[in-house]
Amino acid sequence: MRVLKSVVATSLAIGLAGSVVANDVKLSDNAIQMKSSLYGDSVKMTITGPDKFRYTSEKAGGNALLSLDEVNARKDGLYKYEFVEIKTLGEEDVVDEFNGRGKTKRKIVESKKVSGHFRISNGVLVSKNKLEKTNITINPRTLNSEN
Repeated sequence: MRVLKSVVATSLAIGLAGSVVANDVKLSDNAIQMKSSLYGDSVKMTITGPDKFRYTSEKAGGNALLSLDEVNARKDGLYKYEFVEIKTLGEEDVVDEFNGRGKTKRKIVESKKVSGHFRISNGVLVSKNKLEKTNITINPRTLNSEN
């Protein structure tokens, strides 16, 4: 019973994380856009994909837009994106016995990480919405009829 509760709690947490990602990131028109909720100072973007493909970029904070032309992701396959938005809240004085000077300043930051996946097919970003629009509905009654 204890294991079942753990599995249910983990599944619920994964489902909640997925719903947050869906609201924060828009995949369309060969671009990935993250809607900012922190209005931070910077956004670090990382895209990884087939054949050890890796792209990183850092831009000023706010809503971040990353086009596939900028990323140069041309190979078909599954890609992972990760956006880390950072907002600096201030600084504080701290005692650091290991730096040899005693006192130092430490930045106080707030961050938000959003990640997910997308697929490129024939050089075009395929979003879930586009897949749903192109699905073909087959009537099971017509499959077995003789023509």
